Amino acid sequence: MDTIECEYKAELPDGDLFEYTIDTEYYKFQHWDELKTDFKYDRMASYFNILVPTSDTVKYNFMIGKLTDGGFNVLVSGETGVGKSVVTRDYLQNAPENIDSAFVNFSGKTTTKNLVDALEGKLESRRRDVLGAKPGKKMIFFVDDVNMPQLDAGKAQPPCELLRQVIDQGGFYDTKKLFFKKVQDTKFVTACAPPGGGRNEVSPRLFRQFTMLWVPSLSTQSMRLIFTSILRGYFDLKEDPGLSLQAEDIIKATVDIYENSITTFLPTPSKCHYTFNLRDLSKVIQGMLMCPYDDIENKDYCTKLFACEIFRVFRDRLVDEDDRRKFSEMSHRIMETHLSMDWSLEDFETVIFGDYDNQRRNYVLLG
Repeated sequence: MDTIECEYKAELPDGDLFEYTIDTEYYKFQHWDELKTDFKYDRMASYFNILVPTSDTVKYNFMIGKLTDGGFNVLVSGETGVGKSVVTRDYLQNAPENIDSAFVNFSGKTTTKNLVDALEGKLESRRRDVLGAKPGKKMIFFVDDVNMPQLDAGKAQPPCELLRQVIDQGGFYDTKKLFFKKVQDTKFVTACAPPGGGRNEVSPRLFRQFTMLWVPSLSTQSMRLIFTSILRGYFDLKEDPGLSLQAEDIIKATVDIYENSITTFLPTPSKCHYTFNLRDLSKVIQGMLMCPYDDIENKDYCTKLFACEIFRVFRDRLVDEDDRRKFSEMSHRIMETHLSMDWSLEDFETVIFGDYDNQRRNYVLLG
């Protein structure tokens, strides 16, 4: 037998092999970081639709794309605030031209009629009893918060059962004209957090139809990269290099305070609301972006804004004076470390920002 020598020889990379993909053009391992695009802050974008590309988002986009191309339905799951919806929407909004997408948000009030209306409104009627994507295209429905619908008397979730029927049997019944409508060239991507806090357990009869992707919590490095990129992008609008340089220090302090809070202030029967997640961390930065960048005069003003948002999101949730004192002391220590501030504890405990003290309704320092 003749031996065929390959022109390319792939060498195993150092470190974690899962941090690499295969470059099929040059037959070599390629780090996921090499595939991410540059982030550009868009001041007109909704805050919770901002996506900062990281190696993780590139991985999830790749996996969702490969699975949907292969004809699989996909379930994206993970804890609250890890970016499930943003990553999925980003993939669908930048999907190939042969893919159309539609978005459906489930809630506790969603009914089967809402889902039927979405299917009939977004799909084309090919025949009286056939719905499908446009000719030459595929349709992908993104169903967010798929486990939110309330349970009925039989402990079922009617919208979820209808979704299962569409996937399992390829269509649904028209309850008015009493015939079966087929749904063709359509796949579903869903997202949900684990049960709890209004979210319910979903029947395995539905979830068995999906390939599941679990989105883990962000690492400290990823949190710093994402929120530094957003805050620095906002500060860059002011064209003041001093503020832009401060963004990284503010995010380091924010992440440290967040990580200390989730380990120090644990939920108990009398403090069951002491549950902090990445969405709380995100709200600190969202609050800072509410202040017009032209009003952020200097580093001292910016630090006061940061202190106000940290207290608003975390300290205001604490119910007794001892917890509030612990949080104040911990925050003061971390802020002194990262921001090189020379304030006493009493100086920043009373800092308040609001939008009700000026006619322009700008979010500014009060008092």
